[in-house]
Amino acid sequence: MNQDEYQRPARKKKRRSPAKKVEADGATKSKTTKPKSNRKKKQDEEPSTHRVIVMLMVAIGLFGWACFAAAYAHSEEGWRSNEAEKFAEENSDIESDNSRFGRRSRAKSAMVKTTFVALKDFVMNAFYQVPNLFSVIAFNLKHRLWLVILFAVLEGGAVFLGYVMEKVGESFVDTPKY
Repeated sequence: MNQDEYQRPARKKKRRSPAKKVEADGATKSKTTKPKSNRKKKQDEEPSTHRVIVMLMVAIGLFGWACFAAAYAHSEEGWRSNEAEKFAEENSDIESDNSRFGRRSRAKSAMVKTTFVALKDFVMNAFYQVPNLFSVIAFNLKHRLWLVILFAVLEGGAVFLGYVMEKVGESFVDTPKY
């Protein structure tokens, strides 16, 4: 034994895989591992499971609030209660083109216009009812309990989906090679 071995601390030898033995011998070089910086960038590009589930839960919550506010405004304030009559009045004008296709095209354009107006009203009502927060919640707990339960179940489903996504994601993680 020479002096270099006496100066080094005694350590266990790590077992190498056959591919690394060949690489260490210099016969072939294979690219088996990537630098850590590349792995870090790739992980940051994909949204994490937690972030996706939180965004889904926020979306469910906002849609739920809009539905709660619409139920309250329709029942208590008479919001959009006579829309069918308005639609009939606006689209009852008799034109010269009274064929089947003419009526269909007029009805189709009226429905598209009404859909966008209704969606805009639905979203704006959600903002208008924020000052009535406690009244909206009390009304829905008293009169629309099924709606509250529905959105609670949807939120629970989002949490369960996150749990399943985590378990599936764990199964794709490569096991470390020693």
